[in-house]
Amino acid sequence: MVLNDYRKNVDGLLTAISRPFMRLNPNTITAISLLIAFLAAVSYYYTYLILAFLFILISALFDAIDGKVARLRKIASKKGDFLDHAVDRYADTVILLGIMFSPYATLWIGVFALVGVYLTSYIGTQAQAIGLGRIYGGILGRADRLVILMVLPLVQAFWWGYYFSVTDWVLIIFAILGNITAIQRFYSAWKAIP
Repeated sequence: MVLNDYRKNVDGLLTAISRPFMRLNPNTITAISLLIAFLAAVSYYYTYLILAFLFILISALFDAIDGKVARLRKIASKKGDFLDHAVDRYADTVILLGIMFSPYATLWIGVFALVGVYLTSYIGTQAQAIGLGRIYGGILGRADRLVILMVLPLVQAFWWGYYFSVTDWVLIIFAILGNITAIQRFYSAWKAIP
């Protein structure tokens, strides 16, 4: 994952952003991120693109700080990690469905994008399930997708694109690079299996 390599560089910033939320239970922060993802999806569907941008940004921020708050409060747990990953899949799904069913997207392209997103995440967690540890590598991870999704509403608001809409092009990128990422993660896991 391109952006995952820089996670340590923003750790101090995430710590500072997390401090005002220290009284909240990390699971509550996770739930809030899902609720805001739903608002992002509805906003995109109804073509309120600036709102969609803001909600995707806020959802991603809450998703980034839930684990940080848990670690700072020393209450990180396997249940919290499991909940976070499950909610991440729902957030991905909700946002992509809002985009797929919007006037800017072609539904069948969105289906392939969902497949790429799901397989990327599945292979990473399946490696963890068989004892290899979570695999975050590959060309297009979740952090990369979230940054693209944040920029997408702003670009779509001001530029339609060529042949396909900008939204369709992003979904095509998710479909292609998501499946490439899944294959990269599969290969990494396959090599690591004794």
